[in-house]
Amino acid sequence: MNYSKNTQIQVLPEGGETPIFKQFFKDWRDKDQSDGFGKVYVTEKVAQIKQIPFDASKLHSSPQMAAQHNMVDDGSGKVEIWRVENNGRIQVDQNSYGEFYGGDCYIILYTYPRGQIIYTWQGANATRDELTTSAFLTVQLDRSLGGQAVQIRVSQGKEPVHLLSLFKDKPLIIYKNGTSKKGGQAPAPPTRLFQVRRNLASITRIVEVDVDANSLNSNDVFVLKLPQNSGYIWVGKGASQEEEKGAEYVASVLKCKTLRIQEGEEPEEFWNSLGGKKDYQTSPLLETQAEDHPPRLYGCSNKTGRFVIEEIPGEFTQDDLAEDDVMLLDAWEQIFIWIGKDANEVEKKESLKSAKMYLETDPSGRDKRTPIVIIKQGHEPPTFTGWFLGWDSSKW
Repeated sequence: MNYSKNTQIQVLPEGGETPIFKQFFKDWRDKDQSDGFGKVYVTEKVAQIKQIPFDASKLHSSPQMAAQHNMVDDGSGKVEIWRVENNGRIQVDQNSYGEFYGGDCYIILYTYPRGQIIYTWQGANATRDELTTSAFLTVQLDRSLGGQAVQIRVSQGKEPVHLLSLFKDKPLIIYKNGTSKKGGQAPAPPTRLFQVRRNLASITRIVEVDVDANSLNSNDVFVLKLPQNSGYIWVGKGASQEEEKGAEYVASVLKCKTLRIQEGEEPEEFWNSLGGKKDYQTSPLLETQAEDHPPRLYGCSNKTGRFVIEEIPGEFTQDDLAEDDVMLLDAWEQIFIWIGKDANEVEKKESLKSAKMYLETDPSGRDKRTPIVIIKQGHEPPTFTGWFLGWDSSKW
């Protein structure tokens, strides 16, 4: 079957079924289930299971906790990493663990008392040959270990919490494009911009983004590296202390002497280095650290012959925007309807109706006048792109 290269496989325990899993069953009913699109998908109704606080010491005795938090343990086992190169795998130096290049693929072997996990990380700009080779080498490694390892393919930007935890106190750094292969590196540009974001599990990721003012986001911290190894740490009004620590970490990795500046107090050199001051993602919600209303992304499609809306699980990325569908992004203060270039008329029409119903049936007391913004693929404003970590403006 022609599955997308970004297709993920997820194992669910009984009682921990996600909305996407349930929608494949025509008559699925949950206990105390509410009818209506909005009532099913708002925060209070996403999962009809008791939320269990995370406690790494109890993961082995609580499969439901492990499934909810996507953590098999606390990440304290043995870690080995290889880079895919020339139809083989090259051992990565431990000092470089947690630093990935978007043009590479990596194989991460995690060994812990209950078994082994093989993560296959595939960069967004890796070649087709490398993607194929990484899959083959993963199977080969599994066989050499006795064929009992859990295999998890990970696309760039979709890193599960457990994988991120393997680098201990080091945040994951993803360099834009490029490769870490010997002799394959192009000279690093003199000016670079890195976005630092903490996810809902309080784990920090750092992604190199376009050197442009519209890459900024009031909810994050950014590191701007300038020539002669000087630079700035730009702290958004809604950024967290963990994100500031992540920024200091990447600045040390880049051997960059930085000046900390708060959003709204930027010197002229800062804006000039980004090509001039421009609009970027900011709002009263983003200027706070409140996590009561995290953004949520839904896919709207009638490919099965009936119109279906399903939530994209976990942290979403630009790759989740399907060009042949319509997507609904709930940013709380406004709802975006993103229309892919190959979406059909039924999807466009039904998506707008569903967005209105989504607001009307939300039991949390949403303002029915919340703006619904319709945007087309390739013409996304910063108020939309800012919700996606590491948005690539050249993707389409």
